[in-house]
Amino acid sequence: MANPVTGSIAELFRAETPSDRAIEFKWLLIRRRNRPFLLLPVRPKGAQVGLELYSAHRRRAKIWRGAIPLLLSTPAAAIFQRVHFLANEASEIMPFLVDQSGMQGAGILAPAIKFGSLENEKPRFVMLLCDQTNRPVKVIKVGIDKIGRAATEREADFLEKLPANTLGCIRLTGRLSTPHFSAFATAYFPGQSPEDDAGLETLFHSWINPGPEMAVENLDSWQELETVVASASPAAWQALRPALAGKTLRSTLYHGDFAPWNIRAVNSQNLQAFDWESGCLLGVPGWDWFHFIVQTSILAKRHSAQRVSAEVEKLLQSPRFEKYAAAAAISSIVKPLLLAYLLHHRWVVKPVDGARQTMELYDLLAGHWGFKAPAQISSAGKAVAGPAPAPAQATSSFWEDACAQLKSAGSQLANVFWEPTLTANLETPFRARLKSSWPVAVVCSLWLAVLAYVQYHWTNHLMLLPLYVIPCLLATWNMSRGWGTFFALASGIIGPLIAASKQPSLYPPDLVCWNSLMRFLMMQTCVFLTDRVHRQKNFLSCLATPNRRPADFAGNWAVVAASGLWFLLVAVGDIYTGPRVIFLPLYLFPAMLVTLFLNLRWGTLMVVMAAVVASTDEYLGGLNSSLVEVFGWNLVMRFLILFLVILLLDRLSFQNVLFTYGKHNWGAKSPNPV
Repeated sequence: MANPVTGSIAELFRAETPSDRAIEFKWLLIRRRNRPFLLLPVRPKGAQVGLELYSAHRRRAKIWRGAIPLLLSTPAAAIFQRVHFLANEASEIMPFLVDQSGMQGAGILAPAIKFGSLENEKPRFVMLLCDQTNRPVKVIKVGIDKIGRAATEREADFLEKLPANTLGCIRLTGRLSTPHFSAFATAYFPGQSPEDDAGLETLFHSWINPGPEMAVENLDSWQELETVVASASPAAWQALRPALAGKTLRSTLYHGDFAPWNIRAVNSQNLQAFDWESGCLLGVPGWDWFHFIVQTSILAKRHSAQRVSAEVEKLLQSPRFEKYAAAAAISSIVKPLLLAYLLHHRWVVKPVDGARQTMELYDLLAGHWGFKAPAQISSAGKAVAGPAPAPAQATSSFWEDACAQLKSAGSQLANVFWEPTLTANLETPFRARLKSSWPVAVVCSLWLAVLAYVQYHWTNHLMLLPLYVIPCLLATWNMSRGWGTFFALASGIIGPLIAASKQPSLYPPDLVCWNSLMRFLMMQTCVFLTDRVHRQKNFLSCLATPNRRPADFAGNWAVVAASGLWFLLVAVGDIYTGPRVIFLPLYLFPAMLVTLFLNLRWGTLMVVMAAVVASTDEYLGGLNSSLVEVFGWNLVMRFLILFLVILLLDRLSFQNVLFTYGKHNWGAKSPNPV
């Protein structure tokens, strides 16, 4: 048996006087990072129930948690170490466990046990008790040793102060303190950890303290910031303090570690929060909500700083948060409050994981929102007042520079099609959208019908793709992206089917499927970007403001070279396969990269080249009967549909934090080591 397990369990069940009666507990030991993590009862039902203590949120952890029950029911269970322990019935913990479980001492079932931070000299356990039917009933938290006991006592004291009948606030069902350990019990709540923040606004509104507003300087969190952050990161605090000093707000009940792994949700209106060790009664409004989004994004989703920032900005722009901010009287100071939370979490809480990412996020948001960048930190680990000299960086090699640029290009291109997911989307039901917007659906349907009729009877070689995309964009803008996708699918299929019906020998089924797919991808890209642009709160201002930026070829040479090579390969494939095969969406990716990393003008040049190559191939191939008028029309149509995409992309990326990156500092690390 592993020494940490033996010593800790023996300490928990120790007794001053020996007893002839002992209760045998049998467990399976689950290790994590080669340390004791879970003790699961060997009985099958008990092991399944015991996994309720394991709240998995990372992808790998979810897979592992889902695999454990399967392994336990097969001979592969032999890979887990078995732990046998004889618990002294005279130990001080046994009467407490018996009382909380409601079972007789000899009949008490082996509890599932989750180990705390044994390696950090803070021994704590979380125990899950079941009744005689293997139904979980109570959660016991136990602290051993001076540090573990102090943390347990502090949390129990705070739980006794929580307001009664308040959503999310658990209550003590028992408490025990001995010379060797401290413990308390709470009821077990079923449910799952939330995947997003759906329903949190109801809980946070109920946590706002009644009464008048109070000065932010009177809050304990502000005083901690003044004491710790002012010396740890003075430049950051000097830039942030004037935005908050003298402001008033309504205090709130504050959890301190409000993350999915500390929450159980029966539904969006029935939430229970656990682990109140860092809680306080007069907290800063918004900080728990910020913590939920930021820490889930950093620790569970492993997002980059840009993506965490996008999650944060979506939260701040949501009507649900805006309503909460108005109720808490923080509408005018939301952004500095969020930056203050990041500094508090980094320098006061000092997390074991995510400290570096937290400061990267602070740097990005502080610059994006117009706050002065935080102070540089010296090699000795002390903050330097005023601007620090830039650290000398080793010159990267040719290939290292190219790889760094291409990696950044891949990230930026992926960000085009990535959306924040931690802020719940409260969409209008399908029937309600159709009822309120049926005239738009009718107009879009009639438009497609007219285009199909015209294409079938009057046009043989004219491209009508930009006209087909109009109902897709109209439905997206006025109804929803789902409706836009529906019309994009219909538009993608109609054109190739009409061409095949008129000339079946030239358009076999496989070619019809390929061309339908290419048309759909083209129009769905327009639908997606239109929806993203439409959701931007500052869309009109971005539309009116020119996005002029110089083209940095020296800093993006690898991206430009890769885009050119990509374009060349697509052009060769387009010419080789002939004019009947559509390649138009494949020309988009190099044009999008050039637009993102240079500017719209150079992206437009790439679009013109794509339209010319595709139209020339069609003209020389004789598909358009070599008519100059048809060549000119199709050239313009191809340009319009491609240019629409890069124009939407340019508007989407303008002042969007997802596309914030240092063009001259591809491989540089965060300027603030932590």
